[in-house]
Amino acid sequence: MKNFLNYTILALLLFIMLSPVVWLLVLSIKPESAIVSDPLKPFNPTLEHYLSLFKIYKFDTVTLTSAIIALIVLAITIPVSSLAAYGLSRFPFKGSKLFLLLILFCRMIVPAIIILPMYGFFSALGLKGSIWPIVFGHLSWTLPFAILILQSFCEEMPKEMEEAARLDGLSEWGILWKIAFPLMAPGITVIGVVTFNTSWNEFLFAASFSTAYLKTGPVAISSMIAEWTIAWGPLASSGIYWSIPIIIVAILFNRRLIRAFTLRYYG
Repeated sequence: MKNFLNYTILALLLFIMLSPVVWLLVLSIKPESAIVSDPLKPFNPTLEHYLSLFKIYKFDTVTLTSAIIALIVLAITIPVSSLAAYGLSRFPFKGSKLFLLLILFCRMIVPAIIILPMYGFFSALGLKGSIWPIVFGHLSWTLPFAILILQSFCEEMPKEMEEAARLDGLSEWGILWKIAFPLMAPGITVIGVVTFNTSWNEFLFAASFSTAYLKTGPVAISSMIAEWTIAWGPLASSGIYWSIPIIIVAILFNRRLIRAFTLRYYG
């Protein structure tokens, strides 16, 4: 009876979580005329909305732009946050706690506040209209979060292995590469997935610094909602399409994410 109740609750939760996705998938393969008519009326599935993403909304260029931005943000966030977190954990200095509070403060700043000074700064550098304002905008979110998460991971790592390696003559860089980084791997996986997800789906900075020739996915998707009309079919298909990379990343790193949360809360 207990197992039956547990499975019933799990099935109900699964239905609640998946029903919007299933409905979005159904809308994405419905003809436009069927979308605005009776929603329960039978229809002939079509892929016209998915094709329109590339023919009308240029999602080939949009996807490439978003991928480049997300990968650059990822390539900067992981090494910088890993080194900063390890250094703050293992080599504290006078004012290091205040420095952590400042990092936390940076994470709490409303992004809209820094858009205007960023716009002037990158305009003065002649970089307005490039990907770099968007990249640095995303880094203002991802770096403080990653440093705080990895610093807590480093604090919980056993120091005995590092001390033994130091006595054996291993350099600090050797300790970092051979001992610290492998132990930090679960935390690095978490911040890697979160960083990619944040950059891939971010809208505010991307919309503020986008141009007619430079758009990310969320900005392109928002263009489907006009003042008087909404392109329901392309909007639904873009939602499914844009979720695919996130789903793939979640599946690939599923075990590592579970291990990271297990170590974080029960380790």
